[in-house]
Amino acid sequence: MRISDTMLSTNYLNNLNNIKNQVNNLQTQITTGNNIQQPSDSPSGISELLNWNSQLDQLNTYSSNIDTASSFVTDTTNTMQSIQDEITTDLTQLTQVNSATVSTTDLTNYANKIDQSLQTILGLANAQSNGKYVFGGTDNTTAPYSLSSDSSYVGVNSDVSGSQIIRTSQNVFQQINTPGSEVFGTMVTENGNIDPSTAVGGSVTDQTNVYDTSGNQYTLKVNYTKTAADTYSMTYDILDGSGTSVLSQPPAAKSFSFDPSTGALKTINGQSPSPIQVNVGSKKIYFTFDPTTITEKTGSSSLSSSANQKMDVFNTLIAIKNNLQAGIKPTAQQIQDLTDFNNRLLDNIAKTGNSANQLTNSKNLLTNQQTQLNTMIANLQGVDVAKAVVNLQSQQNILQETYQLAALISNKSLLSYI
Repeated sequence: MRISDTMLSTNYLNNLNNIKNQVNNLQTQITTGNNIQQPSDSPSGISELLNWNSQLDQLNTYSSNIDTASSFVTDTTNTMQSIQDEITTDLTQLTQVNSATVSTTDLTNYANKIDQSLQTILGLANAQSNGKYVFGGTDNTTAPYSLSSDSSYVGVNSDVSGSQIIRTSQNVFQQINTPGSEVFGTMVTENGNIDPSTAVGGSVTDQTNVYDTSGNQYTLKVNYTKTAADTYSMTYDILDGSGTSVLSQPPAAKSFSFDPSTGALKTINGQSPSPIQVNVGSKKIYFTFDPTTITEKTGSSSLSSSANQKMDVFNTLIAIKNNLQAGIKPTAQQIQDLTDFNNRLLDNIAKTGNSANQLTNSKNLLTNQQTQLNTMIANLQGVDVAKAVVNLQSQQNILQETYQLAALISNKSLLSYI
């Protein structure tokens, strides 16, 4: 086949353009540090990069969640530790009061110290972390606790039983807060079982004592009426000493549904079971009712309830202060109530410590995954600069030689071949 001058010229120009493209690509790679500049450079590589970058974005989000949560958990732990320090001091002072002969003036001084401690603990109970109330549950708009205008009691201003949950990985969620209902509140826990053979329309009842902030006794009465298989309508009432309801109107009934195969409580009003916050402000009655552990089990129905404390720590301190001002030393029960609160507080501090450890472990796992992904991305997308510089110099030399060859060819004329 005859090779024409046109073919030689076209081939030459194609080679020249290829060399120039390689030079440009190498220069761009060195400048940007990226091996792949556009999808056409490596379609499969771009697909992997998009997938890995998406995974990395998710990991970064989880890592950010953990950083924020760790700060919140640390603030919660420090706040509870400060409260625990105050309670320890109070117990020491009250032990001194009961173990020595003290004058009325001394009792007044101790009353003032207890009052100062109450104010400190109340302030800590309303502490915030990054704009969120540490013990406010999920309510970040209202300080959870406040002292009444006459300083006679501390009331609860919002539902402090809510849980704050964060996502630490694709399928892992973790609660990061310690609700105020667990730290300061009275928790009435119901245990036992309901017989599934109970006829529709039949009822099972349970009752226990609850108290207002002054220690006055009331009766919590809970009733479960069967409405269908494995389903019950739960209502409750709070009665005073004469058996009269103290509620302005009956609370709405709640539907309890049990799993027929396991007997476990499945839902309350169609939602995952959770404690019920009871707040009767007119009577200064505040507590959390937790029926989430009751089951449906063959046999006679048997329900029982018990409270973790008679009065919360705020109103216990107020009662002690008032007694001291009246010349009355604290009772053994009051000191025991403070001791019990201190022990529960230590348990909650231990729980937040476990939460902090879980967050740290999750963070370390995410960091390892981020490192692996960044390494994979760098291996695919990154440029070996030293190698690229050598290749660039080589291609530039070839380009210069090509230009020189073109100059030699272009200088020849027909006379050169005569």
